[in-house]
This record gives sequence, structure tokens and C-alpha cells, in this order.
Amino acid sequence: MTTKAIAILLHDFNAGGTEATAFRLAAEWIALGHRVTIVAGAARGRCATGVPAGGDGCACCRPKCRAAPLRGYGWARRWRRCCARVAPDVAYLTGNFHFWLAPALRRALPDLPIVAKISNPLLPDLPRAVSPVTRAVLRRLTDPIDVLVAMSPELAERDRVLLPGRPIRIAPEPNLATGHMPLPRDAPPPVPHILAIGRMERQKNLALALRAFADLHRERVARLTILGDGPERPRLEALARRLGIADAVAMPGFAPDIAPDLARASLLLLTSRYEGFPAVPVEALAADVPVVATDCSPVLRGLLPTPLHGRVSARATPAALATAMRDTLAQPFTSCGVRPHIVAGYTAAAAARRYLEIFDDAIALHPDTAPCVAR
Repeated sequence: MTTKAIAILLHDFNAGGTEATAFRLAAEWIALGHRVTIVAGAARGRCATGVPAGGDGCACCRPKCRAAPLRGYGWARRWRRCCARVAPDVAYLTGNFHFWLAPALRRALPDLPIVAKISNPLLPDLPRAVSPVTRAVLRRLTDPIDVLVAMSPELAERDRVLLPGRPIRIAPEPNLATGHMPLPRDAPPPVPHILAIGRMERQKNLALALRAFADLHRERVARLTILGDGPERPRLEALARRLGIADAVAMPGFAPDIAPDLARASLLLLTSRYEGFPAVPVEALAADVPVVATDCSPVLRGLLPTPLHGRVSARATPAALATAMRDTLAQPFTSCGVRPHIVAGYTAAAAARRYLEIFDDAIALHPDTAPCVAR
């Protein structure tokens, strides 16, 4: 069966990687002639204007309810009313944060195929006594999902350990939009410019970025720009002042277009505690920017195989990251296409085609299913 109608489920329209990749996929599917509906639990968020258009290709249905796990059944009831109008062939959950919706969605719409992307590690490292309980909860939460999607072979191997026997397919992340053209990089800036991009929250560990930059700054003049916003902003601003680097650090907030910043950057610094498939390193490498990162994802060593591409620090300490940045700054500012070549396959077009194959697999698990209507 060829997929014709796709429903993308989002928590809300807050700016982030989940929304950006979902919109890129939606735009590709619309261009291929599929009907796409984006369903959000709340209308708020600065990226609501980024929803792709295209005639009947994309419509927004915004149920009026608080999107929280304990309200999943109410969310699903409202979503079911939307289904009477949009009649999807398949529902796509864009990441782990939306897994909680799957049981309620399955109860409300038992014949609707559900595909979900594993966007982050399925479980954190937990004490041995707690692990069996959390694994059981994870299995129950994901049982209603027909097909899970991992973002790389390395991540699929990790996820199959926690969910043995479950169908897990692999699809590339649409990190690079169709027609992606980075701005040219001519000459290095007179003062090295370190760039960090991410929401200001615990996962991104931007306090470590500040401390690592402070170590580097003691040895040489440099500048750090952190693009993003979030609840940890006041604490990060206070930390920059305590470290004595406030004058060398800029925190301009969320940037809808990071291309100008990448064109000026000497390197990208990623200090996350954990990641699934981090999108920003792909964008940086595509723009010929080397990356220094903590060992927060199994995919990073494949993306950064040589010092020219950057470094993965085995130790998440300020001193280790400062050393990695110092060594990376000694590499050529441009790579004559070597860095961009390694991420050439992470395009929206390639990812959209692969997801359509996966959707057809999920629909095949429901052979008697007609397009969903409210019951």
C-alpha cells in the first residue's frame, strides 16, 4: 500500500530539533503528493509559523488541552475528533517524549498504524534493582507502537537490547533541508569563535561548555556564542560572571537560521550528557565546521573519524574539552570538502523516502485497515 495520508503528532510548537526535522519530513512528503496533517497538543511555540504549506498538503489541528502524560486519554479523544476530518493512514510520533500518547491513542483508534522515532536513549543508566521495573514500564509503553525507528545502525543495536523482538527500522535523520547550501567560509576570524547550540536545559550541560571555554580562554583570547534559550539561562549567565568570561560570551537566544553563525565559527562545541542522533554536528560538518563533543552518542565517532573532523572527548571535564578545542583549532579552517562529504547522506529527501517505506511496513501490519475515522 502506498501511504497517502500521514498524521504527525507533536507536543507543541516549541522550537527544537524534533519540530525542525518533522517539518522537513512533512515538506518532502507534501512535495511527493502525500497529505500531511500536523496535530499538536498545544498551539504555543515560536516555530508554529514554520509548518510547511502546500494547498491541502498540511493542516494544523490544535486540540485545546494541556499536553501532559496524565492527560493522554483526553488528548487522544480530542485527536480522534480531528481524525474524522483528516483520515490518516498512519500516525507518526516524532520522539520518545510522545511515547506516553501511544497507549491512549491505541485505545481510541485501535486500527491506526503507529510509527515512532527513538529520538533519545530509551532508558538512562539506572541502579540494577530498578532496571527490571523500568524495562517493564518501557515495554508496556511501547507495546502499542507498530514500528520503532532508530536513527543509525549503532542506535538500533543499542535499542534492540532493551526491546528484543520488537520491529526496529533504521532511517537517516533529515538534518539537511532540501537545497541546503551553507554560507561560504573564507578566512578564519581574527579571534577564534567557539559556537554552542542547544536548549538551555540539563541534558545539554551548557555549564560544562562555559567551564571548558573558561579553561581555553585562560590560555588564549577566544569568544563563545551559545545559541538557544531555556530554563537554565539565569544560572548560565551567573556562571559566566563567576568564571570571569562574561565579556567573552554571548547568549543571544534562539536563532531560526544558524548558517551565518556557522560560517564564522572556528568549531562547534557539544557538551550534552546524552543524545540520540544530534542534529547540530551534522549541520556544522556540512558547513565545514569541525566539532568537539562529549561522548554523548554512539554515532559521534563515526561522524568525527579524524582530527580534521573534530574530536570526541572520552572525559566530560573542562580540562579535557579545552584540550580537544585547542587541538581542533590547530586544524585547517576549511577542509576542501572533506567534512561536508561525511554527512552528505543526511538529507530530508533521503529520510522522507525511507520513512515512506517504513510507513508502508506499519500499514501492512494492519491489512484490513481503512483510513482512520472517529468511532
